Amino acid sequence: MAQKRRPDMNWRGGHLSLPKPLMEHPDFREASPSAMKVLMALGNQYNGKNNGNLSATEKTMKEWGGMAPATLTKALKELQERNLIIKTRTNWKGRVGARCALYALTWFRIDPCPGKDLEVKDTDVAPRKLPKAGGG
Repeated sequence: MAQKRRPDMNWRGGHLSLPKPLMEHPDFREASPSAMKVLMALGNQYNGKNNGNLSATEKTMKEWGGMAPATLTKALKELQERNLIIKTRTNWKGRVGARCALYALTWFRIDPCPGKDLEVKDTDVAPRKLPKAGGG
């Protein structure tokens, strides 16, 4: 009797799926190192049901080794231009407080995020269309 194959790794904290068609696309492959670092920081927050409620603040990036504010701004803009993330909520500062911008990864559906005042509706399908495996 064949032995049952066990998974190589059992991740309890979740994982980020990067589909091969995405990784093979120039939008992903040609992204700057800073943009990739921000993308990984956003992906690290994704738990399978909070896409749209991901943030990349100066504090977040400090936990990832630091990043100058101007570099962070440029990386977020690049990721949006490359259609790797979508801004789901605008940041603001005012007398009553402040709130950070929120983002979604484009290859997953946007999840409902109650109480987060998202400016983008949740979706049933991913905003970014990827070719099927083995397809063109």
